[in-house]
Amino acid sequence: MAFRTILFAGLRILAVCFLFAVCFAIGGALSGIDKIAQRPVASQPAPPATQQIPRAPENFLPGFLIFTFCVGGTLSYVILRSRWDGWTLVGAVFVSMYGISTVASQLDSVAFLSDKLPQGMIRALFVQGAIAAALFAPLAVLALGKWRAAALRAPVSPAAPLNPASLILRLAILVAAFVFLYMFFGYYVAWRNPDLRHFYAGPELPTFWASLIHNWLRSPWIYALAALRTLIYVACLYPLVRMLYTSRRESAFAAALFSACWTTVLLLPNPLMPATVARSHFWETLGFNLVFGALAGWLLCRTAPGSQVQPT
Repeated sequence: MAFRTILFAGLRILAVCFLFAVCFAIGGALSGIDKIAQRPVASQPAPPATQQIPRAPENFLPGFLIFTFCVGGTLSYVILRSRWDGWTLVGAVFVSMYGISTVASQLDSVAFLSDKLPQGMIRALFVQGAIAAALFAPLAVLALGKWRAAALRAPVSPAAPLNPASLILRLAILVAAFVFLYMFFGYYVAWRNPDLRHFYAGPELPTFWASLIHNWLRSPWIYALAALRTLIYVACLYPLVRMLYTSRRESAFAAALFSACWTTVLLLPNPLMPATVARSHFWETLGFNLVFGALAGWLLCRTAPGSQVQPT
């Protein structure tokens, strides 16, 4: 019986991974992202007539499989561990998925890559993410059997609400942590790559402190952007943590896993960013999301008053 249960659950998770791949592909097709990627970049000189438009690399499949299984497996985990069901669960998955995977990440694209991407690319990325999330969220909930509430479930005490002072304090901690970790991983992981510095036409800064001063004097809006992204992360991770309704340790683990799984999209080869630059960004964002996601999951978790959550 246990073997059959595990096998059935594994097949459901594989089905969710397949559904995510299909929804991601449909979103890309409907947004027209492939055609837009073939347009020339407006800020760069037009290529010679004899030069061919760059095509997508042939080794796309391995990276896409890694991306699909990481996202599908992580989403399956949080959906199966959720105490919500039906449209409530669908809404929470959509908000968390679209907010972290698209809105928060593409704000960086707006800030740093607007002059390096073809016209309309960033808009297409927002559209693709919205379509994929809207299609995937209800299909995943349905495939994992969470559309209806379980017949037998132990009652759960309502979680103690956060008072305004506690909420403001936790939000301030998360904003400060986000800004620090964003700059820390950006300098010690991404900015160490000379190809990446050349891609963004940035200087080689000798120390982390020098990078903070340089950004504050030359581009102070970076810190405001990081604070805005913090609010988006918190708004998107809160439904995720709230629907899990588990211990602080598991909430931190789930939030870290959910935040980090989307970074595997940088393993997909593309003709718009050099492979070495994308790989540096992958390690940068992976480390950042694991640390910040765990901290956010820990601080946003709200335990029930009196006793712990009863097992189903």
